[in-house]
Amino acid sequence: MKIVIIGDGKVGHKLTAQLSEEDYDIVLIDQNTGKLKDAVNQLDIFCIPGNGADVEVQKQADVPHADLVIACASMDEMNMLSCLLAKRLGAKHTIARVRNPIYYRQIDFFKEDLHLSMAVNPELSAANEIARILLFPEASKVETFMKGRVELVEHVLKQGSPLSGLSLAEIGRKFGINILVCAVKRGTSVYIPDGAPASVIDRIYNKRRR
Repeated sequence: MKIVIIGDGKVGHKLTAQLSEEDYDIVLIDQNTGKLKDAVNQLDIFCIPGNGADVEVQKQADVPHADLVIACASMDEMNMLSCLLAKRLGAKHTIARVRNPIYYRQIDFFKEDLHLSMAVNPELSAANEIARILLFPEASKVETFMKGRVELVEHVLKQGSPLSGLSLAEIGRKFGINILVCAVKRGTSVYIPDGAPASVIDRIYNKRRR
């Protein structure tokens, strides 16, 4: 799989390092030749010095045959333009880092025009993750589905838990919570709950819809 990464900042360098370890064919574009030299010495990648929004530079990086182009430079406008050019040149998929909240809120209006496969706002993603952790501080694991609209939460019932010894019906009546318990793991066995009381060794998986 051929991946072109535009921008050798913190995000770009981290992506390049991780993806190169997975044996992808990585090309890194950046205007800072010093950073590129360091990247070449550290990683098994190919580097192209230049502006990622320059058609000729993208052609040098063989963007027309790229499976994925990730634009994560410091400027949102450059990232979006780079992805537009990459798609016009023939890249299969494009991802743009868009940090400006005004741009990001309106991304759905021009996503199709820019031929973006995905837009990512790292700061917003981090804030959402922190909020999710604070929402379920005692959860051992939280998985999201349907673009964050549904969450699967794993709770481990410990000694002294107020839920221990209660049936699912009793939990709902006592605490007034609106959740769906999807599964219960007891030891190595996982089963669909039938109303039996929960014990201190259970792991309960709840589904929550936003």
